[in-house]
Amino acid sequence: MSAIIDSVRSYIMDFPGLQDGLFCVDYLGADPTEYCIEAVPCDPIYQQYTDGDCLRQFLFVFASREFFSADVVQNTVNAAFYEAFMDWIYDNNQAGVLPALDGHEAVSIEVLTSGYVFDADADAARYQIQLRLIYE
Repeated sequence: MSAIIDSVRSYIMDFPGLQDGLFCVDYLGADPTEYCIEAVPCDPIYQQYTDGDCLRQFLFVFASREFFSADVVQNTVNAAFYEAFMDWIYDNNQAGVLPALDGHEAVSIEVLTSGYVFDADADAARYQIQLRLIYE
């Protein structure tokens, strides 16, 4: 699994909307602006075929720690970041621009939830979005 999560992390690092900051796996710090990829538990078999072959899935969350407050402008910027990220994923998927996997072939990557505030305090919030990678 570590090779897949590393591939997904590398893929997302190409998103032009990312700011300078830490980009970890399974860890999101308390200070803005940081990013992380976290695996989500799921059945790894997406579709099983009668000949024994299958499509697999990797469910994951892309999360970020962003500045957050009662300021509408700041929170709108955060929402716009996730809208742009969703569009980027959709456009890449349509164009066949997918994560490069070692030993597997990516079939698609898709957004399962829109970006949303998962946890917030007075100065910073964790935003996240759930995605799925389908691969052979």
